[in-house]
Amino acid sequence: MAPSRRQSNGRSPLVNQQSQITSFFSKKNSSSPSPSPSPSPPPLPPLAKHTSKLNPIPGPKPNPSRSPIPTTPSPGEPKLKKPLLVIGQSPAPTPSSPLNITFGDEVVDKRLRVYWPLDKAWYEGVVKSFDKVSGKHLIQYDDSEEEELDLGKEKIEWVEETTGGFKRLRRGGSLAFKKVVIDDEDDNVADSANEKSDDDDSSDEDWGKNAEKEVSEDADEEDMDLEDEKEEEEELEEEEVGMKISKRKGGGKTESKKRKANGVAKPESGKKSKISANVSAKEEFKVPSMEPVKKIETDKASIAADKALVVDELERFGKREAEKLHFLGPEVRRDANRKRPGDANYNPKTLYLPPGFLKSLSGCQMGKFYELFEMDAHLGAKELNLQYMKGEQPHCGFPEKNFSMNVEKLARKGYRVLVVEQTETPEQLELRRKEKGAKDKVVKREICAVVTRGTLTDGEMLSSNPDPSYLMAVTESCQSSTNQNEKRVFGMCAVDVATSRIIIGQFEDDSECSALCCLLAELRPVEIIKPTNLLSLETERAMLRHTRTPLINELVPTAEFWDADKTVYEVKTLYKCINDQSAAGSVDVGTDAANTYEDDELGCLPPILSSLLRAGVNGSLALSALGGTLYYLKQAFLDVTLLRFAKFELLPSSGFSSIAQTPYMLLDAAALENLEIFENSGNGDSSGTLYAQLNHCVTAFGKRLLRTWLARPLYHTDLIKERQDAVAGLKGESLSYALEFRKALSRLPDMERLLARIFASSEANGRHAHTVVLYEDAAKKQLQQFISALRGCELMVQACSSLSVILKNVESTQLHHLLTTGKGLPNINSILKHFKDAFDWVDANNSGRIIPHKGVDLEYDSACERVKEIESSLTKHLKEQQKLLGDSSITYVTIGKDSYLLEVPESLRGSVPRDYELCSSKKMDYAFLSCNFQLGCLDLARGCRCVMLGFFRYWTPSIKKFLGELSLAESEKETAFKNILLRLIGRFCEDHSKWRQLVSTTAELDVLISLAIASDFYEGPTCRPRVLGSSCSNEVPCFSAKGLGHPILRSDSLGKGAFVPNDISIAGSGHASFILLTGPNMGGKSTLLRQVCLAVILAQVGADVPAEQFELSPVDRIFVRMGSKDHIMAGQSTFLTELSETALMLSSATQHSLVALDELGRGTSTSDGQAIAESVLEHFVHKVQCRGMFSTHYHRLAVDYRNNSKVSLCHMACQVGNGVEGGEEVTFLYRLTPGACPKSYGVNVARIAGLPDSVLRTAASKSREFEAVYGKHRSKGSEDKLPMRSSLDEMVVFIRELISLTRLKTCEEGTCIRSLTQLQQRARMLLHQH
Repeated sequence: MAPSRRQSNGRSPLVNQQSQITSFFSKKNSSSPSPSPSPSPPPLPPLAKHTSKLNPIPGPKPNPSRSPIPTTPSPGEPKLKKPLLVIGQSPAPTPSSPLNITFGDEVVDKRLRVYWPLDKAWYEGVVKSFDKVSGKHLIQYDDSEEEELDLGKEKIEWVEETTGGFKRLRRGGSLAFKKVVIDDEDDNVADSANEKSDDDDSSDEDWGKNAEKEVSEDADEEDMDLEDEKEEEEELEEEEVGMKISKRKGGGKTESKKRKANGVAKPESGKKSKISANVSAKEEFKVPSMEPVKKIETDKASIAADKALVVDELERFGKREAEKLHFLGPEVRRDANRKRPGDANYNPKTLYLPPGFLKSLSGCQMGKFYELFEMDAHLGAKELNLQYMKGEQPHCGFPEKNFSMNVEKLARKGYRVLVVEQTETPEQLELRRKEKGAKDKVVKREICAVVTRGTLTDGEMLSSNPDPSYLMAVTESCQSSTNQNEKRVFGMCAVDVATSRIIIGQFEDDSECSALCCLLAELRPVEIIKPTNLLSLETERAMLRHTRTPLINELVPTAEFWDADKTVYEVKTLYKCINDQSAAGSVDVGTDAANTYEDDELGCLPPILSSLLRAGVNGSLALSALGGTLYYLKQAFLDVTLLRFAKFELLPSSGFSSIAQTPYMLLDAAALENLEIFENSGNGDSSGTLYAQLNHCVTAFGKRLLRTWLARPLYHTDLIKERQDAVAGLKGESLSYALEFRKALSRLPDMERLLARIFASSEANGRHAHTVVLYEDAAKKQLQQFISALRGCELMVQACSSLSVILKNVESTQLHHLLTTGKGLPNINSILKHFKDAFDWVDANNSGRIIPHKGVDLEYDSACERVKEIESSLTKHLKEQQKLLGDSSITYVTIGKDSYLLEVPESLRGSVPRDYELCSSKKMDYAFLSCNFQLGCLDLARGCRCVMLGFFRYWTPSIKKFLGELSLAESEKETAFKNILLRLIGRFCEDHSKWRQLVSTTAELDVLISLAIASDFYEGPTCRPRVLGSSCSNEVPCFSAKGLGHPILRSDSLGKGAFVPNDISIAGSGHASFILLTGPNMGGKSTLLRQVCLAVILAQVGADVPAEQFELSPVDRIFVRMGSKDHIMAGQSTFLTELSETALMLSSATQHSLVALDELGRGTSTSDGQAIAESVLEHFVHKVQCRGMFSTHYHRLAVDYRNNSKVSLCHMACQVGNGVEGGEEVTFLYRLTPGACPKSYGVNVARIAGLPDSVLRTAASKSREFEAVYGKHRSKGSEDKLPMRSSLDEMVVFIRELISLTRLKTCEEGTCIRSLTQLQQRARMLLHQH
């Protein structure tokens, strides 16, 4: 138990003065104390502006005319610390201003020090403003706290601003960072340097003569031990593994608790010590740039001190952790059930704490600062550059205002952050102790939020990055089919918490998890939830290959990752509670068309969930995935908040194998990556991608919709033409209106996310629960967000209305639907008018309080009327008293907290009824009587008759009755006033479907305008694609482009020359369905393949394409095999990756697909590679009969297919000349030309790459030898031996066997080698037969 002590000035009596806890939060004043007992401030360097109010400066010398205030050193300060070494002379302080001197606007923006008698310390700040009415100045201290003061009545000193830039030297470097000179105050006060512990002063020598004696603590201080064993045992027995952030108190704003206006100090806790003289071993060296100090030497000293500090802290904390936290060691660590790592059902999310450890814990008063303890403190120092606080226990922290920024940083770096909030005030604690007899001595604190990458809902980076952050749950079921291939069935649920969007579905997949890979590549989840030990090895590999290091969460099947039945029960229960609350209140959650709930025996479900429930087995895995998601979100206090206004969407790839079930073109993971739709292959960002080329959206929610459109281009002809009409309708005469629309929307915040936060705030939960004690003005922030949402909705309505004038000249049905009120554009003018008339938006945004207009809030109006009635009754009662006592001067006065005191002159005291309660009296100065100065009848020099006048103040029985009623009425008024914002938000949420529809319409218009203006950024001519119908299955699909350019590459990015457009025709009347493309290395073959695929995507998105003419039949799926890459972490070599993608093409391509194969077979020997390439090409040409392009350096293929009408031989043209010493020098023409190219000219590329001439000569000679032996020409007799149908069938069988071998999960090494050897021999035999 802590020794007894008195509580002083409203701060925690357990610890030393708050400066000891929070001193590291700001850059401290480097002044040293005066040797004399009087608290005189020493000269201050310019860095004194960094001094925080929580780091007090020693007191000033008292006025000689007044008695000095004695100061007593605290036990926490056993001896004087080293004075700081200051280079150059510091300016002398301005003398203390005398009392009763008036100041006005002339001191605004000046810095000063204010003496706080209770702390016996000086705090620095700046004068922000002056109120002429009250005569007070608003002072903002360096820790961002504000206070209104009458400077004429305070003990202050003015801080002179200097331009010399003198810096103070520090004896060590910061643990987290090594800066030599600090010139500007860090905005994050938590990143500032802190002081070394008073308890550990081994590094501070006694500098001699000014040592102070230790003073024992006061024996009569109140016992304020803050440990709470019972609560901590309950909370810590099963502690979640994650970074815990708790909040501590840094002092309130209430003046009465912190200072006395008369300057008389109360006795302080003995542990509250001055620290301004301490020189921290953790502080940084500071040198003035103007001084002749060698920076290199300073750097060396700083680095050396830094290293010593790190070693010292690691030793200090490491030794403590080894002794006190021994149970964390890997050899003794156990979970809550005392299971060891490696045991069955071991739960790494819990930790067993020995009973003795709990008893050794002590509490800590917290409130305005979030703190991290033990191992979390090390992470805070490492990741957030926070500084350790003093003491043996490692801990650090930051102020509440930096919460969002720091928590987001930790979450983005992959940490799971547990936020512990204070959920009880001291008054509530005292009431609980009285009513329930609780022995608790500390206020309650609870985990109120769990923040991860996937559960972020607010933050600076989230606001600046429009890309969604999906939390995805995946579950799986494997089924064996008749052809020995496993069919996988996946259930998936992806949640974007920031927008309350839930995508759910169930689909079949192949053994390579192609559909799952497609979803992972499209959504790029930042966090994945999966059932423990349930997913197959192939699924795990797919998740590893197609994600970007997401946070992985494993849940116990059934118990945590719920099955379908458990999920349905939990969801029905939740929605039943939500609907019951809505019925009791005013919020309607069932008006959204997508979320119209259906009643059943247990509750209500959205239609998408109802359809999955009715699907039985075909929807059970999807519901299970939803269950895993909800369980996880429940731990983060987001389940109810999310479901209340969730937007459910059925996964478009549900029924992945059947293209008829989806209106979209399918782009698998390989296509998205190889074509660089969203991410480039260089650094993974969006520069140089198709998304970046088309992204001219001005709204964040428009950018997200564009990503969705690009990931899912349209497939049905009518939908494509409808979107093309809409894009065309925004050009020409309508373009100026479209640009005005964009200009108006550019001021919008992210309305989709903002509305989701507003909807979530209507249900107090988690960190925003009513019980959570926040010291920042959370209500003001919530009000400002609400007003921002209202203004945003108003702006969207105005912008859409202005754009609707184009409808008279536009025939697009889509634009007419979007811009017609009551259809795509919701009719919300009356709703906006209601909120516009409800209160003054500007005044409320500035003041943070809503003053509702009359008639808006009936509860508040009723409370106001009741207060007015009582006040009117009091006024009437006053007149009755004046009449009763016969004196109209009788009035009401307020003295202190006593109001409506009936002030009666002393002369009428005898007339006052006896039942009046005398409350106070007042004696007045002498008043002269009978002095008629106008008549001059008396002379003051001769004296006048005078009397002493006085007043007596009473409460009548009626006044006491009215005061009781008034107090109750004002309390009801205040309660109604506080709840006005919540009621307005509830009213706003009633129309949540209309607000979301407005955002959806605005986003769609934003994307359509972006597509309309994107064509201006192409190089060369553009055209609207002509899309042919695909309704007739017998119709031959076609692709034809004239003057086709590249949608991304431009001449200015190519360095030399212009991009060469090409004419290309695939399939259709008179054209081959496949192009066999040859040509020199670097001749542009891969570029042409990408160019064609990107143009098809553009056409089916609805945009114009860079071509003179463009015609195509819709493509249901694009397959791309391009580039060489491996997936070593997934156990796949380069060649295996190549063949796996090829296998997916062979099994999934249809007649309406587009295939782009780039140099298939190069990952193995020439003979094997050519055999595989020819077999695959044969399968696509004769079996699938789809459109495609096949680029290759196997020139024998060109010979084999020169007479095949279904294959068109083309090459990328070049000119070959004689180079140095007889070598070939190639000039690339980048022109698609009929016919085959005779060779690849690889030696030319070697020359460009800079290989030595000797190597080039040898390579050219070897190349000629190989060509002579290998040969691309056949003898005349071999012409009759071109591949016949039997040979083709053999090749097809061969390639299928090879692909089957690559799919084997388990294969003994010897068996695999033998099988591969046999296939290699067969490939050689087939090659020789040809």
